[in-house]
Amino acid sequence: MATTPEEQIAALANAVGMWRMQEYIVIPFYCVYVYYVLTTIAEEVSIVLPQKWNRGKMLYMVIRHGLLVYIALQLAREYRNYFTISPMSCKGMLILYDVIYYIVVLACDFSLGLCLGALLRTRALYLAAMVILSCGIPTVNAVISLISIIQYRAEPVNAIFAELGYPCYVTSSEEWADKTTGFLGRDIRSYVNLATTTLLATLGAITLVVRYKGHGGHLVQVIRRDGGLHYLSLLAIRMTLAILRTPAVMLTSEVDASPLYLVAVMGDVIVVPILAQRLLINLRKIDYMGSEPVASKLLFAPPAPGSEGDTEWHPDSIEMEEERSGPRHREPKGGESKTDGEVEAGNKA
Repeated sequence: MATTPEEQIAALANAVGMWRMQEYIVIPFYCVYVYYVLTTIAEEVSIVLPQKWNRGKMLYMVIRHGLLVYIALQLAREYRNYFTISPMSCKGMLILYDVIYYIVVLACDFSLGLCLGALLRTRALYLAAMVILSCGIPTVNAVISLISIIQYRAEPVNAIFAELGYPCYVTSSEEWADKTTGFLGRDIRSYVNLATTTLLATLGAITLVVRYKGHGGHLVQVIRRDGGLHYLSLLAIRMTLAILRTPAVMLTSEVDASPLYLVAVMGDVIVVPILAQRLLINLRKIDYMGSEPVASKLLFAPPAPGSEGDTEWHPDSIEMEEERSGPRHREPKGGESKTDGEVEAGNKA
């Protein structure tokens, strides 16, 4: 049945209202991250830059600066800026910032697995299993997302949305489902992600019991020193989002218009990389009561000389040894994060 002009206008008004709501949530998160980077430049210059290029420094740089590039590309492509961008350039930008996003995600997940392994003082084999648990599903999501973006044809931006200031096309849920592999095993991936995140949360609880019992009133201080507080905060965000992304919890029709869901997504996009950076730069050497675990050589730093607190640092206090119609805001494609309405967060069709 053909829609009347009044119905089309009402649908457009609802869509624009949803995009505005999403912009009011997303852009403040981006501003928080830029503010964090600017206020920690001195720390980066004094602690990280003097280090030799090794895995620890590379992880830190990829997470910190990769996310800045991702934010810049997404603001240029997805938001009202009145740029004129060709369809193929829009597609190239989409591929580029999706690749950068998943590199940052995988770097964060790699750090998460190493952190858990260090806190539990595991051997190399168990450490590898924890890293696989952390990075497995995001890797699958990244591959499916990239393939789907390549499959989706570039197209000119709708004239109405060009007038509103949006420079690039966005995908429709229907075409994304029909013409790409974007929804391949989506529900299965959602539940597998929930299961792996739950397992990591269980291991985190075991960490608290096994590692920190007997510390009494100094428990919080010890957890904070060892990086456990960063780890638990990071895991809480991931667990919340894994639950929300399961089809049984939130209907597809509810996702795009849910401010709570978007806040959780932005917590994953912005807060998790910040926590991962803190794991890589701000952790003290752990009292292992024995041999130092493999993971600690990458994640954990010896304490600053003559200091028990966090207030004074020396460049040598970090030792990283050689050895990641829908909304206008686009959450990166692929994986458990995608529902029919969120496949192209920024979908105008």
